[in-house]
Amino acid sequence: MSPTRAVPAVLLAVALLVSGCTSTDGPTAPTATSSRSASSAPPAADGPAYVALGDSFTAGPGIEPVDPDSGLCIRSEKNYPSLVASQVRASSFTDVSCSGATTSDVVEGGFNPPQLEAVSDRTGLVTLGIGGNDSGLFAALSRACTSDVASCSAYLQNTLPSVLASTSGRVVSALEAVKGRAPRAQVLLVGYLRIAPGSGTCSTLGGAAFDAAGVAAGERALDTMLADAARSADVTYVSMSRASDGHDACAGADAWTNGLRPAADDGITLHPRAAGMRAVASAVEKALTG
Repeated sequence: MSPTRAVPAVLLAVALLVSGCTSTDGPTAPTATSSRSASSAPPAADGPAYVALGDSFTAGPGIEPVDPDSGLCIRSEKNYPSLVASQVRASSFTDVSCSGATTSDVVEGGFNPPQLEAVSDRTGLVTLGIGGNDSGLFAALSRACTSDVASCSAYLQNTLPSVLASTSGRVVSALEAVKGRAPRAQVLLVGYLRIAPGSGTCSTLGGAAFDAAGVAAGERALDTMLADAARSADVTYVSMSRASDGHDACAGADAWTNGLRPAADDGITLHPRAAGMRAVASAVEKALTG
């Protein structure tokens, strides 16, 4: 198989991991030996009880060290929720983010209990990073935009708008459910780090085999949808779209996300690196104190 023809296959395999091999007919998150990673803050901690919900861009698969109790959720102990918990001196910290999670996995559960069950009226802070796996969005975008420009354009124009419209309602419902369980908590919806540059492409993303402009357009549309959903639910939105300028997968040493060949122990293909998690944690902390 030639390198050019291999790129779509690699992207599709990763996209299936991101989507948790989830059918759009119902929630089927990856089975995990433990869907909850709870850790206590230092004894002197006096911050809020913090619960983190979300998918792989929250969990941080491949960023070492990985929580050995997280099973196929593959949560990193250096993901942004772990960093935020330390920054806010959380009095307790529960991270139930899981690679492949959808909004259904947050509210209804699948192979794992609903992530929402970790939230209670004692919770003081909740972050949620979700939406990219609903209706197979990431998988479909990756597949379409590693075929040809026409396929990518067709997905962006004919399919993505309806996917985003339906996903928006589910994100709002998830946020409302969080607020219902933790009425006094500060709730933040956290957006996605960008993979594609604003213009051009690079060998890290497979060169001409990867329609970077199309993926970038899809990422912008997802960010806009999430911002609107947060506004509808009256919660704070932490967008990482503009912050990712100059830090996409083509940015070399400055990249916050991986391309097709991730650095050792620093995330998986087309997912956040440790530097990206630090950037998200910093943005969340700024939103909390701003």
